[in-house]
Amino acid sequence: MASNSEKENLGSQYRVLLHLGEGGFGTVKLAWHLKTNALVAIKMVQITKKNISIILSERAILETLNHPNIIRLFQVIITSSHIYFVMEYAPGGSLFELIQEKGPLQEEEAKTIFGEIVAATKYCHNLGIIHRDIKPQNVLIDAEGTVKLTDFGLSIKRRPGSLLKRKCGTKEFYAPELVLGELYDGRKTDVWSLGVLLYFVTTGYYPFTGSTRKQMENKIIMGTYKIPSNFSAQLENLIHQLFTVSPEMRPSIEDIERHPWIRKCDINIPTDKYPDSNIIH
Repeated sequence: MASNSEKENLGSQYRVLLHLGEGGFGTVKLAWHLKTNALVAIKMVQITKKNISIILSERAILETLNHPNIIRLFQVIITSSHIYFVMEYAPGGSLFELIQEKGPLQEEEAKTIFGEIVAATKYCHNLGIIHRDIKPQNVLIDAEGTVKLTDFGLSIKRRPGSLLKRKCGTKEFYAPELVLGELYDGRKTDVWSLGVLLYFVTTGYYPFTGSTRKQMENKIIMGTYKIPSNFSAQLENLIHQLFTVSPEMRPSIEDIERHPWIRKCDINIPTDKYPDSNIIH
């Protein structure tokens, strides 16, 4: 049950319409902003002692981000029990759902979409933000067909060169150093995850699989995967680079952006800053 203060804060500005899905740490609902008639996505997270630091970290990161290929945060509403992130709504669903419904992308379409995801990741890395859960489920598609990176619940801000310890993310997307439980450079693990994402959107399946988790982990550690015969030579080369087992040898996001297969995005960063006064009551 929502408390009176929650109803006042949320209900005076928004009408919740339907359930969109579950995020890493909360529930996402579609809502209607009463003042502007805009549709928004509201991520609702229950506040606990265990997750308060994660919530505050996600909020700080979301408030920093302003990029056309990253879901925008419009407003944060905090009550005694919950935090509500009011965000841009992307009606096209996720990249994962798109591949499941329509099958793998042709290379030309994949180039455009992957170029936008690379641009979003580079922007984050330049701000010192590591996503740590890049996957097609966390890439949404807006009404214009533009892709938007979302779900920064596992993200962390770190200086270049500093190593991380906490193992997190999605196991199919783990880089070898994560599987091995080593200290890791989050920028390099993001790059590996981009490789898994690119492989998935161009084939419709994951590169590292096995009938047991151990088999899958062994393939990741060894960098063992198959290249489909229909891949162009440039795409094959890019996949090999992304799946460089040694993190020291693995390319940076800037190296990836310069690869000839990538369709580089000329991004115009919006000058308007958080929060968006059109959405806020």
